[in-house]
Amino acid sequence: MRILDSRRLTGPNLHLGGPAAIAEVAFDPSEDREAAVATWRLAVTTALRALAWPIELHVRMHEDNRGQWGADLVFAAPDEALYLATEINDWAIAAASKPEPADPTPLLPEWHEAIARERRPGLQALRDLAAARDLPVLRDDDELSIGHGHRSLTWPIGQLPEPADVPWSTLGRIPVALITGTNGKTTTARLLARIARRAGHVPGNTSTDGMSVDERLLEAGDWTGPAAARTVLRHRDVDLAVLEVARGGILRRGLAVDRCDAAVITNVSDDHLGDHGVHDLPTMARVKAVVGSVVAPGGRVVLGADSPPLVDLVASGHPFPAPIVWFSLRHDHPQLLQHRAAGGEAWFVSAAGSVVRARGAHEESLVPVAELPFCHGGAAHHNVANALAAAALACAVGLPDAAIIAGLRSFTSSVADNPGRANLARVGDVQVFLDFAHNPAGIRSLRDLLAQLRGPNRLIISMGVAGDRRDDDIREVARAVHDLAPDQVRVRDLVDYLRGRPHGEVPALLRETLIGLGMPGESVREVASELDVLREGLAWARPGDVIAIIDHVERDEIQAELRALGAIQGTSAG
Repeated sequence: MRILDSRRLTGPNLHLGGPAAIAEVAFDPSEDREAAVATWRLAVTTALRALAWPIELHVRMHEDNRGQWGADLVFAAPDEALYLATEINDWAIAAASKPEPADPTPLLPEWHEAIARERRPGLQALRDLAAARDLPVLRDDDELSIGHGHRSLTWPIGQLPEPADVPWSTLGRIPVALITGTNGKTTTARLLARIARRAGHVPGNTSTDGMSVDERLLEAGDWTGPAAARTVLRHRDVDLAVLEVARGGILRRGLAVDRCDAAVITNVSDDHLGDHGVHDLPTMARVKAVVGSVVAPGGRVVLGADSPPLVDLVASGHPFPAPIVWFSLRHDHPQLLQHRAAGGEAWFVSAAGSVVRARGAHEESLVPVAELPFCHGGAAHHNVANALAAAALACAVGLPDAAIIAGLRSFTSSVADNPGRANLARVGDVQVFLDFAHNPAGIRSLRDLLAQLRGPNRLIISMGVAGDRRDDDIREVARAVHDLAPDQVRVRDLVDYLRGRPHGEVPALLRETLIGLGMPGESVREVASELDVLREGLAWARPGDVIAIIDHVERDEIQAELRALGAIQGTSAG
């Protein structure tokens, strides 16, 4: 049994409902896995008893598609001693390879010293008083905060106040919504922030593209982990939090909050399988479902019924603490019909093409999809689904229908509203389409929209794939692109996302797959960058043709080039 990774889980996670230490391990083919894990259990239990810590252990065994076995070895630990907890986990795993029973006694003085170093005077008293007042507490290595947003205060971890000096009456909670899924997270989060702003709130938003307050960017970057969530939840202007939560953040650190008002899982599909011992869709669905595990009983868990893994998750009996709200592009989806028959809430697109909320048999039509600019007349099916998810989530956190309608109507596919998602520019009579689609489901969701944009004209597509995907996943991305019937394809490295692969390996795999699917070799070429794609595409294109750049990551460079060309940003496909 060898350690692949050993780390802290600072919040609710796939395994436990609070802070923990986790070690990801791999087993040798000839190893007795059950015996090794049993020895680890005994060693950890012995150590925890010696420290008078609660004993809560969790083991998840898993096998990859090559027959390699691994496990997650997890135990609950006080969050002020998580660094020590990871050391204890490492010690227990090492003990599993030794013939003699594990004895922590010689290490206890060192461990107690570590506990003393990590302990912060007065911290527990503040926590106890906050808990008695039902106030949220956020703590990291540098700061402690009580309350959220405009009802919060934050102190350096080494300068905590005396309880009597805390203005308890000014502290409180704000509405918090968590958003996850394979595709659609960022657009759904931006939509909810727009709706909240139309309702008079100052939303704080974390996403794949950055942190924003009141729809103004604070800092660009991939901010979907707990550190970003804490930053927004501590911002003194924020009165409603919209937090995108990525799979990686859940697996690497857990959630930043232990309670929220509503959560949405947009969908679950093949992407990032193989990371952190997650090898199949049912397990990925359980990872995503962590956001639903912290929804308050009076809140709502919003799920995409068009995603079979989510339907299967619920059918398997996976528990959620709050009622489920389903959404679907289909008004006659069996899951929605069954849910409504039991009196449940559902959101869908009616046969007449409107966004509809139903509670049991009662239906309310809110707004025609044709009036939502970012949905491109309904051809952008993925954005119609995102509209349903955001509307359901907005309703779940108490935002009024008028704000939901106004927010959806005002949101466009422009770079200003939704950068990198279904953006359309025109250079003369040539259309340039930019989208972050980077996995098979996301790429296939663009089929009808690209078909509408191109009409009888030609399509050139540029694609790249991050190097941490499996070869089969990269081939599947190529198949998804092929299904869009492009006339030309340009493949490229994502130079900032090689992740261990040599330059040229991913483009070669993409090109090989596309040619194997029947594309002429001269129609599939490698290029160095998105700028090369744009320039080459404009030289190739005739009026009406479409240049589509997917897995669009070189945004600044492309936008500068389009501005220099005098391109006009479009807000719809019509």
